[in-house]
Amino acid sequence: MWRDSESQDDFLNFTELAEQVATLATNASLLPISIGVFGTWGTGKSTVLSLVEQTLKNAEPAPIIVKFDAWLYQGFDDAKAALMEVVAARLVDESKANEGLLQKAKAFAGRVNYFRALGMAADFGLGMAFGVPPGLLTKAGGAIGAMVAGKAGGDDADALKEGGKAAVDAWSKLIRPAEEKTPPKEIAAFREEFGEIIAGLGRPLILFIDNLDRCLPDVAIGTLEAVRLFLFIEGTAFVIAADEDMIRHSVSKHFGDINSRHVKDYLDKVIQVPLRVPQVSSEDVRAYMYSLFTSLHAPEKLPEVKAHLLEALQTGWKGSTFTRKEIFELAGSPAHLLDALAVCDRLAPILTKAPTIGGNPRIVKRLLNAITLRQTLAGSRKMNVDLATLAKLAVFERSTDARAAQKLYQLVMDENGAEPFLNATGKLKEDRPDWPLEWKGHEPFIEEWREMEPHFDNAASLRPAVFLSRDVMAPSVARSGLSDAAVAAVAALSAVDSVNSPAGTSVVGDLSATDRRAVMGELIEHLRKQDWKKLPSGIHGAVILGKASSDAAAELKAFVETIPAGGMHKPTRFILENGGYLAKGR
Repeated sequence: MWRDSESQDDFLNFTELAEQVATLATNASLLPISIGVFGTWGTGKSTVLSLVEQTLKNAEPAPIIVKFDAWLYQGFDDAKAALMEVVAARLVDESKANEGLLQKAKAFAGRVNYFRALGMAADFGLGMAFGVPPGLLTKAGGAIGAMVAGKAGGDDADALKEGGKAAVDAWSKLIRPAEEKTPPKEIAAFREEFGEIIAGLGRPLILFIDNLDRCLPDVAIGTLEAVRLFLFIEGTAFVIAADEDMIRHSVSKHFGDINSRHVKDYLDKVIQVPLRVPQVSSEDVRAYMYSLFTSLHAPEKLPEVKAHLLEALQTGWKGSTFTRKEIFELAGSPAHLLDALAVCDRLAPILTKAPTIGGNPRIVKRLLNAITLRQTLAGSRKMNVDLATLAKLAVFERSTDARAAQKLYQLVMDENGAEPFLNATGKLKEDRPDWPLEWKGHEPFIEEWREMEPHFDNAASLRPAVFLSRDVMAPSVARSGLSDAAVAAVAALSAVDSVNSPAGTSVVGDLSATDRRAVMGELIEHLRKQDWKKLPSGIHGAVILGKASSDAAAELKAFVETIPAGGMHKPTRFILENGGYLAKGR
């Protein structure tokens, strides 16, 4: 199995993108510069940052590299202050060889407390942190602001005492300025000192910001604001890895005006050079899986294999390619590798095209981890199950949904129940029995999946593999504890094609309040895996259910808000707007 994290190795030909980023970040004539590395979850943004860092080790002069994971600070600190403190701490460390510069760096670090204080004064979480009753927080707020500014009087002290001694002590320890301070003065002084320290060190500072798209909107925007307002000065470069659509969604939520030109242009103003993680091809996915299996079966040969694969990918425009035989021989012909590479050849095209996978490296790795775990279990139980069969079943699970996979399991376990659907060389489509209701919406994928090798001509041979699938990746419906009525409702509501469906309305009317909430949860999980640039199956049923249950409606509305505005099918948008689940114009 493989660790589910960013890689230090380039298995997907990202080195060229990393070199572009490194070149921009170290070009003195371009600094200051902000570079965006954009891509959806799992596409390799963090791996690109890692490769950029490796590339920068050879730069002259060696840059000061600071890494900031925005997600780590969410819920624990003010985003602006946390980012500035990480930068300041690194500058103090870098300045230790120069006493004069060290003192300036320490004074610079001290200014961060001022901005943290302002952020905390505006945060109503302060009352809970220090045990201040909510009714007293507003009264104490002005006194806190005066104290931060260095001009507190007797009345302010009384107000703070009324807010609780704990709050007074906390603020006194946090900051006790000797002179009056104002935000404009402090920002100007902060930027000036920052620039002087960078100039004194004689080396550029490159800040990597990762996982910004995992943060709540205020944290994401606070981090970007810190870059724009405080840190964007001569000698600095910022490399920000994020999902572009998620950040735009955060901007919209933060400013509360989705039609504002400021909202639409915000990210474009903060990021000067947007770069996108390349869309992977079938050849890229095949090379990626070849590298993963080589690292498993012949790790000592991985550098040679990786170099060969990258050269083939980089010269693909000339028609260059690679074969499993040459990679097998280059890796020293270890046992089992050739079979694994053959499975990669079969999987690569469908993993690239499958709607819920799309060649996403993180998803591919997780899928392979599930497959290899099942193969290990099969060996320990002396079950004769080959890797290709396990892989094909895992692809079905990932590319459909839990209900569709559960139906497949049922057909396999039912004597002669699955052959008409599994046999790729069997009956013509028009002569085959109707698709199971649970497969509605997945027909194009399943047709392609049937043609994928190995061909399943005998359902009985699949039963050991199905048992393994239940052990490792049992469908959510099977483990959710849904009642029989709820299970039936999920299936029915996923299939209706109108928000006025009498059948859907009847099904919902027969559900208890508890079942309605549970069914909405299952429908949302189903919708989460859909391609929202098309009409997602189940959306009509979810709207019908939302009409009958305010709790279910609230869940659906909360989920809809997570869907990027630019990635929604127009008829779907119309359905949701008219149901009150989506603000018009979003």
